Amino acid sequence: MLCMIGVFLAVQVFFMYKWLHPAVGYPSAHQGVLDARGWDFAKQGIVPLQGEWEFYEGQLLSPEDFKNRPELAGERRMLKVPGNWKGVLETDGHDGYGAGTYRLLVHIDQSAVYALRAKKIRMSSHIYINGADLGGNGKTALDKPDFIASNLPFLGVEKADAGTVEIIIQVASLNFLAGGLVQAPEFGTHTAVLERVSNSRLADMVQISAMLLFALYYGGMFRQWRKERHLMYFSLFCLATGVFFSLDNEILIRNIFPDISFALLQKAVFVSVYLSFLWFASYIFRYLGQPDNIVFIWTRRTMYVYLVFIVLPNDYLAKTLLLNVSLQAITFANIFYVLIRGRMKGVPGTGYLSLGVFFLITSWGFAQFRYELALDNPYYMIVSPLLLVFSQAFLMSNRIQQEFLRNEKLSEQLLAYDRQKDEFLAKTSHELRTPLHGLINLSQSMLEDRGGDLPQRHKENVRLMNLVGRRLAGLVHDILDMSLMKHGQLRIHKTAVDLRVTTSFVLEMLSIMPTNKLVMLVNDLPSDLPLAYADENRLKQILHNLLENGLKFTETGTVRITAEQNGSDIFVSVIDTGRGIPEEQLARIFRPFEQYVETGAHTPSGIGLGLSITKQLVELQNGKLQVTSEVGKGTSFTFNLPIAQKEAASGKKNYVPPSAEPAALTALSSLGGQQDMKILIVDDEPFNVKILVDAISSLRYGYTAVHGGKEAIEAIRDYPKPDLVLLDLMMPGVSGLEVCREIRKTHGLAELPVLMLTASGQTGDTVAAFAAGANDILQKPFELAELKARVQSLLSMKRSSEHAVRREMDFLQAQITPHFLYNSLNALVGLSYKDTDKLREMIHHLTTYLRGKFTFSFQSQLVSFDREMELVEAYLAIEQLRFGSRLQVRYEIEPDFHCMMPPLTLQPLVENAVRHGLGPRPAGGTVLIRARRVAGGGEFTVEDDGVGMEEEMLARLNADQGSGVGTLNVNRRLKMLYAQKLSISSEPGRGTTIQFFIAEEPDAQSRIN
Repeated sequence: MLCMIGVFLAVQVFFMYKWLHPAVGYPSAHQGVLDARGWDFAKQGIVPLQGEWEFYEGQLLSPEDFKNRPELAGERRMLKVPGNWKGVLETDGHDGYGAGTYRLLVHIDQSAVYALRAKKIRMSSHIYINGADLGGNGKTALDKPDFIASNLPFLGVEKADAGTVEIIIQVASLNFLAGGLVQAPEFGTHTAVLERVSNSRLADMVQISAMLLFALYYGGMFRQWRKERHLMYFSLFCLATGVFFSLDNEILIRNIFPDISFALLQKAVFVSVYLSFLWFASYIFRYLGQPDNIVFIWTRRTMYVYLVFIVLPNDYLAKTLLLNVSLQAITFANIFYVLIRGRMKGVPGTGYLSLGVFFLITSWGFAQFRYELALDNPYYMIVSPLLLVFSQAFLMSNRIQQEFLRNEKLSEQLLAYDRQKDEFLAKTSHELRTPLHGLINLSQSMLEDRGGDLPQRHKENVRLMNLVGRRLAGLVHDILDMSLMKHGQLRIHKTAVDLRVTTSFVLEMLSIMPTNKLVMLVNDLPSDLPLAYADENRLKQILHNLLENGLKFTETGTVRITAEQNGSDIFVSVIDTGRGIPEEQLARIFRPFEQYVETGAHTPSGIGLGLSITKQLVELQNGKLQVTSEVGKGTSFTFNLPIAQKEAASGKKNYVPPSAEPAALTALSSLGGQQDMKILIVDDEPFNVKILVDAISSLRYGYTAVHGGKEAIEAIRDYPKPDLVLLDLMMPGVSGLEVCREIRKTHGLAELPVLMLTASGQTGDTVAAFAAGANDILQKPFELAELKARVQSLLSMKRSSEHAVRREMDFLQAQITPHFLYNSLNALVGLSYKDTDKLREMIHHLTTYLRGKFTFSFQSQLVSFDREMELVEAYLAIEQLRFGSRLQVRYEIEPDFHCMMPPLTLQPLVENAVRHGLGPRPAGGTVLIRARRVAGGGEFTVEDDGVGMEEEMLARLNADQGSGVGTLNVNRRLKMLYAQKLSISSEPGRGTTIQFFIAEEPDAQSRIN
């Protein structure tokens, strides 16, 4: 970092020297005459009117005065321009204040339209050229009441013939600052002067836009991360600096406020400078986490006091220059002190902060020299403030990356701790279960021993011990169930269940336990209730948890269980008349280890696992648990279970889900469910298809079921494409291996996972399945829980892959190399001296290119071909500026060609052709871009005659093993969205051709979403 600062310092010193000692030898005025004959204004540009001017003190003279008053020749004196009136004029005891007239005769040998540009005439002016009144700034006067100050830049135009040009400038300064021509006016042809003004305004506009853009950006970041207060201060610093640039040099703020007074303008300059220094110092302190030291506190207070007194008349502002510079110098010293302390403490980011401080000092130094020496602002000095904000942008991105890595590490640690916690609870529960059951059994045997003579007092203690043991055993079982469900190991064995019998059993268990005598358990189940299709033991656990929860939170009244048939489901409700639960607390009660405790009420027993386990048990049986409650009136829990079909009710052990006859199967399809996932099920056995369909339906995924390999291949080619394929290994006709190989021709392992199912456990079948491209293999018969776990794992892997592709696309959008940006900016600076129209055109192309690269909404939409080509043309225009005649571009676009395509599909290929195809070739070459309609869509070609590629590199690209992100990302998206891929051909020394096809598909947008 120190080396980088040293390099920048050397460059800045060089430019400052060139600025203070220009190499051009301009003609100088002597005795009021400047001889510009022989000066080629068209080639050599403008001439600063510096040297000796005639000056007439205390008089505001017009051209008529010089014609009609010959005695004026004896009143003239010579004044050096540039220069002020200190030691020359004095009014009311104020040195440098007064009024007078400057006159200069310029000899020229070219007839043309000439212009005069004056930037620092203090404090009012009125200008004549060859007798023509060109106007001026403010109002010149000999008396203070009639005087109006204005220091805005002036531009006047007048046609002049070869000979002598008379320039008369009336100047008055009776307030604010010492008067005079403190910066030499510039004289030249209208075109040259106007070009100079335009370049100066462009430089100001670049600085203002950059500062305000970064102020808005960091302000938005602070809104997202309120704790990072340094973002707020840097946003305010950029805002204050942008305002200062609008008040300085060309004073572009006058375009918005044309009537702004000099007094207000001067106050705004002082305020913006002070606030920028104050906020930058606060930004440094907050970023480094350093407390405000006593020096900074008093410096800040002094600045606040100064800003309060700035409302005083502007006459006093010029007298505070020493205080102004002193406060700024103290602020810089304090910043250096804090940076050194941060560096010694090892605070990351001090290097970037030091770089930002260096650029701030550079900008400050140039501003001070320009203000004190009344020099024009060099165009290359706009780089310093831009580099300042860019250096801090790099710092912010580096900090965000470090925070992301830190959070990722903490997340991994938290996950590890969570696993350790689960393992501890599970192991502890296993170890506690045996002694607890022993305790319960021993205490129960003591209570049932009729032959013993245990005293009544001890019997109550044993009964209490038994109840406590049972409660602890229940907690242990809940913890074990939660652990099993969390790891997907809880097995559900569904069968036909009589809900009335199960409910009676649970109510009988609860009735023998000591409960509140003021609460009644009511069984309102209808007698004609059909059998439910559920796991009987888990259904008992569900009912027990819900009824016990009602008893726990009901002090008086009833806990009632009801049920009704609705379609193919049975809806069971447990209703109590307890305290009720507020609506905002309903979502919490289903979370593990959380309970609702009413203010002032006693804390209920338990650890908050019952309702969480109940909800998951209901969902494992294809049901849904819902709750409604009203405070003071009670709570109602309702869940649904499917009705058992005749096969299950008659005692069949086979797993047959409630659906139509298997023989009717040709192709089943469902898009229901809560998750936007579609599974393709391929098996020639209808019974197996039914099992898989039921398992997928229980996971709330959509599915399509076919019974042969040919139908599977057709289903994969249709849209929407599946997200996972459950594929039987052995099928008649087209086997599962052949189907898998066909899938892998157009889809990668992560783009379309394949779970192979086989009844054979032989190693050869497993190896063949993986060789064909399967992601996983499962042996029949299988446990449904294992099948579901593998399905969810593969879908999670697919989601992660899609997320990675989107991240690559984000990176591709933001991938603007500093080298490219620096070259573009250098080229723009070069154009600013040569061709203003071309400069504007190139800036338009650069903004188009940056807008396309920075637009992140592309992830969720297609773009038109015209919009993609706009980005391509902008990029090529910028590169042609750099390459010149070495880069030729040809377009072969079919007339009226239009299509929708994924964003950043064509541009990365064109950039690849320019950078890697033509860039290494000294002679350059041609890039051809072709687009035309073909059957079913559009065909696109990017061709160059550059250096080409070796066969090894070409083979790697065709195998998706390249090192760059551009071509790989385009290829992956084409394969994912259209089952297409790039066709790449190349020959060393002859160039490269890349071609791809995009089908016209009405649902392509939905698949991107």
